[in-house]
Amino acid sequence: MKNKLMKYSHYNTQISLTEQVSAIYNALSDKFVIIKNSIIDDLNFPANELLQKNNKLYYELLKAGVVVEGYFNEYEKIRNRSREIDKNPKTFQLMLNPTLDCNLKCWYCYEKHVKGSKFSPSTIENIKKFVSKIFDRYKDLEIFYLNFFGGEPLIGFTKTNQLIQYVSYKCKERNVKLEISFSSNGVLVNENIVVFLKLQSESISFQITLDGGKEYHDKTRFLQSKKGTYKTIVQNIRLLAQNKIFVILRINYTEENLHSVPSVLTDIKDWDEDCKSFVKLDFQQVWQDNHTKLEIDSLLESFSNAGFAVSSPNHNVDNLRFPCYADSLNQALINYNGDVYKCTARDFTTENRCGYLSESGDIVWTKNRPEERIEKKMQKETCINCSILPLCGGGCSQKCIEGCYGDDCTYGYDEKAKKEIVLNRFYNYFVRNHEASTDIQAVGKQ
Repeated sequence: MKNKLMKYSHYNTQISLTEQVSAIYNALSDKFVIIKNSIIDDLNFPANELLQKNNKLYYELLKAGVVVEGYFNEYEKIRNRSREIDKNPKTFQLMLNPTLDCNLKCWYCYEKHVKGSKFSPSTIENIKKFVSKIFDRYKDLEIFYLNFFGGEPLIGFTKTNQLIQYVSYKCKERNVKLEISFSSNGVLVNENIVVFLKLQSESISFQITLDGGKEYHDKTRFLQSKKGTYKTIVQNIRLLAQNKIFVILRINYTEENLHSVPSVLTDIKDWDEDCKSFVKLDFQQVWQDNHTKLEIDSLLESFSNAGFAVSSPNHNVDNLRFPCYADSLNQALINYNGDVYKCTARDFTTENRCGYLSESGDIVWTKNRPEERIEKKMQKETCINCSILPLCGGGCSQKCIEGCYGDDCTYGYDEKAKKEIVLNRFYNYFVRNHEASTDIQAVGKQ
């Protein structure tokens, strides 16, 4: 290494941990080096000079990717890593909107509901043709993700189950794992649906939402008869969990309903441990109400202490390794009318569609082809020069295509926010998770 030109990685972040030590984190290698503050000024030396000044520190930084060879194109490595993940030929994700109709009318829902919308017999047949061609083309396919969105996807389930049976048959024929999921309000779940789904796959999940405790939920999520749905939904979540179907229980909270959320725990805390193991709580502040950040740490702790898994609001940013489904080359969302989309966070209108499903079972892309989305990522100068690019992955590809935020960060991260992301990563790896694989080493004068 003495004869090679070395440099500090472009993707380093320095954070202070205590008065005695700091951490240097490299986002490309995902490794931390802990350095005593008594030698922190040694980092001001150029990389090659550091080898002479403090070779122990130098070699620790080299192992962690904080120091790299001068010719190494880190950005290109990140781009290639992203492309490899986005083009993974071993998975395919088919998302279906069986309907844009819904049996509830939540005030914050961004979707435009279409009453009476449903799959036509011809659309069902075209989707089957599409699925058949996927299995013909993808010889290395290992996992097929079949996701149902909407509207309420359990409306008209007798039509939906035809497609589930067909995909299940194709997966069993090829020994491909099938994972089925529903984003549902949970009202229409029943034992017949549960029995049917368990015959089709061993991996089934639901995301179901409660809007606070019963009093507030029933003001938001009610049937056309004005009857509340809280009790029915809680019973159906328990039915799913008892049948070993995993449920992400999303709690939508606002400044108004937050105080009612503990009553949800009161209603579910006595479920048996096996049932609890199939439920994970995910707390989300309603986006129209997020002008004020609400503190929910004690609330999360109370659900965790009761035996439920809880998603941390300070979760690790890891969008490059685990990108949005819409970034994948091998993903498509087919609407009830055959229109094709990539993103579920936009209205399912003809103007927003990316293409349509032909009678031959092929997607005809008319704009925003999957390959274009992949190449749009990480093109901004802001992204290229960002120290956490290997974590962020360049932000939302949908917003990149739409030109949102210009050259500014899609997520609005400033340097303080980036350091908080790194600090959260340190905390989650080394405080909450003592078995993390990420390396850590203290270096400095004794």
